[in-house]
Amino acid sequence: MLEAVCLAGIAVILSYALLYLSDRLWETPPAVGWLLFFIAVSGLAVFIPWWSFRWVWQRRTESQLARLISRTDAALGDRLLGVIELDSEKHGRQYGSEKLKEAAMEQVAREVSARDLTANIPRPSHRKLFVLLTVLAACTAAVCAVSPEAAGNALKRWVRPFNPPERYTFTQLAPTPDSLVIPLGESCLYEIRLAEGTKTRPQTAEYFFRNRVSQQAPLADGTYKIHIPPMQQADNLEFFAGDAVRRLNIIPKGRPSLLGAEAGVAYPAYMARANGREAMRAGVISAPEGSTLTLKVSASQRLQSAEDAQGQPLRVDGSSVIIPNILLEKEPREIELDWMDSDGLAASRPVKIRLEPIEDKQPSIYLRGGENDRYVLEDTSIELEVEAADDFGLREMGVEWQGEKSFYDGNEGENGASAPKPAGADKPAPGLRGEKVLADGQPTQTGLKGTFLFQARALKLSPQRVVIRGFTQDYKPGGRRVYSEPMIIFVLSKSEHAQMIRNELERITSELEGMIRRMDAMADEAKRLKGMESGKLKDAESQERLHALADEEQANRRELGDLLNRSESLFKEASRNSQIDPAGMKEFMKGISMLKPIPDGPMKMAQKQFRDSASESRSEQESRKDLNDGENSHSEATQALKDTMNQLSKSAQDMEASTFVARLRQAASKEDSIAHALAGQINTIAGMTMEELDPSTRREMETIATLQNASTQDIGWILEDLSYYKSRTGERIYSDLYNQMNAFSLRDKLDLVHGNILNAITARSIDESRLYASTLRHWAKLIDDYKKSRRGGGGGGGGGGGSQSSISDAEFEFMLKLIRMIQQEQDIRMRTRAAEQEHRKKFTLPAP
Repeated sequence: MLEAVCLAGIAVILSYALLYLSDRLWETPPAVGWLLFFIAVSGLAVFIPWWSFRWVWQRRTESQLARLISRTDAALGDRLLGVIELDSEKHGRQYGSEKLKEAAMEQVAREVSARDLTANIPRPSHRKLFVLLTVLAACTAAVCAVSPEAAGNALKRWVRPFNPPERYTFTQLAPTPDSLVIPLGESCLYEIRLAEGTKTRPQTAEYFFRNRVSQQAPLADGTYKIHIPPMQQADNLEFFAGDAVRRLNIIPKGRPSLLGAEAGVAYPAYMARANGREAMRAGVISAPEGSTLTLKVSASQRLQSAEDAQGQPLRVDGSSVIIPNILLEKEPREIELDWMDSDGLAASRPVKIRLEPIEDKQPSIYLRGGENDRYVLEDTSIELEVEAADDFGLREMGVEWQGEKSFYDGNEGENGASAPKPAGADKPAPGLRGEKVLADGQPTQTGLKGTFLFQARALKLSPQRVVIRGFTQDYKPGGRRVYSEPMIIFVLSKSEHAQMIRNELERITSELEGMIRRMDAMADEAKRLKGMESGKLKDAESQERLHALADEEQANRRELGDLLNRSESLFKEASRNSQIDPAGMKEFMKGISMLKPIPDGPMKMAQKQFRDSASESRSEQESRKDLNDGENSHSEATQALKDTMNQLSKSAQDMEASTFVARLRQAASKEDSIAHALAGQINTIAGMTMEELDPSTRREMETIATLQNASTQDIGWILEDLSYYKSRTGERIYSDLYNQMNAFSLRDKLDLVHGNILNAITARSIDESRLYASTLRHWAKLIDDYKKSRRGGGGGGGGGGGSQSSISDAEFEFMLKLIRMIQQEQDIRMRTRAAEQEHRKKFTLPAP
């Protein structure tokens, strides 16, 4: 039994000792731990039952003992087995002599008694086993005494192979993770420290990566520094320091980088905007100045912590950093922060985000339209487009107009007489100023568009220079209206408008005259080419000159087409003015009719013929024929242009004559207005000098004097124009009128009236103004009667007009009235459309 106990103890102690020794050499694999555990369990579960089976169960009968003796002494064993069988037959039913049986048994007994049977049984080894067990136990106890921590750790690992604690080593290392995340593609330094309770401190450690040679890491300040090379893929690190072993999975991973940023924007209160969001673009987040931002900066991976440039921690939400309550002032600012992801990787450099304040700039506004209508009559409507834009929101958009100082002159009648004066006509009216809001904006509306229908009469503007500007305003506190570039429109009286038409017609006639001179020069060139000797027409120089003729003819065609378009537009504009003499209009229309067929008729033919004459495929005879035909067509076009120029000149003269009538009547109307204005002041200033007048009254008198001076200048211009006109026409009526006006010295007398007004000599100034107004009307009547007498004697014909000669004066005047009715209808439609838009704007509910 003792032998079995010793064997079990040896198995147990030896299993433990082997595990202890294995742990000192390496990290014992779990399979080895389980094997040693099963050895110990087997020692307890096998040796004692085996001994009991062998020495108790198999040795309980005499025959079993005899067989045991036969193993060492076969003869003795056989005799003992035979005696045992005889003894068993003694009690059975066998037949034989009992005395022989007893004698045989006694003989074997005497033989056995003389021998030592203990020599025939196995010798027990319990003493040796006990000694061995004692030695093993002593050694194990000594080891436990020397290193109780290691022994206790080995005992725990031996008893619990299913969940063993960490192996105890004499070299104790500080805890390290199973996996180490390093920056992708970057070399780095990793430190493994010795624990404070370490028993040994190896001066050199060894480590290596997979498929790489081992490297040494010396101990410095209790730390081993491991140089990890740049990696693109995962690797394993094995570290050995004394009996300590560490294995780490090296995982390369990109550093956390800036993925994007956005800001929740609380706009300034004056913008009345709901909170919005602004995304980062090129590292910059822009928001209106005065906004409060909540910055959200997103990283490429989940974050562990973040801090600002001063080291203050910032709120982290997953992979985002939240920075609230950033007030955006006038100057830009830069937000700098550092962060670390969940694996301990920091950004390669601090993250910087620039916050750029957007100044609420002044809005912009543009006024367009009316480019061809800067000189208009009082009743002409012009549609102007107004467009405003702002970076955040517009409050309103509109138009304002400002006129020069003028009188309420009333409207000139068809015959030049003054219409009844409106209330207040006896006082000078300052330049009328007005405005109209075209559209109301909203805090979030960045653009407004609208149209403004300008008509001087509807705005109560007399003929004068009017400055129109668009205006707009945003919601910025302290902001002022912003104005567009001014648009200047000259509102003309009918006489001024008639003079403008005449001046433009004279410019067209002058350009026609220049073209005729160029065409005469071309005709001379064609004649020189015709006179060349035979054979020289086809040389290079002549061909180049022929091409030049064709090119110049083409250029003249284009220029003439432009003149024709201008003439038609001018006729359309002239038809608006009822004061322009219908006879002049009729001559103007005849001139346009004469001009129309020229560009696409003889001029086009001359161009083609000149071009054909320069063709290389034509023979010299054919070229000369083409050149001769081209010269004839060119001469025909030149003669048609001369006839047209004469016709337009006649029209301009007729218009100029009618202009004198209108200008004289207008001058008379202004003098009447001055007299009325002075009559309104006479009770206030009677018996007083200019210095004694009230400042407001003195200012009104100075305004009246200024307008008298302007009237005097108008008379001077009428005299100057009349002098040129009488020289050109040679008609006696204009020479006589010019002589009368010079003899009357009207300009000098009007200068005296101007001086009297400045000296507050009111009564005399009133009488003289009325006298000179009557004189001006008398002169206008002289010209008007002369024109009527000529028209009555001349009939309704007129040469050179083609089909137009069949139109009588009455029919032409009826046609002009129809044209004016159509123009008035167009103006009415424009005003009606503008009124409907205004009506809709008033009754449209504002947007929520």
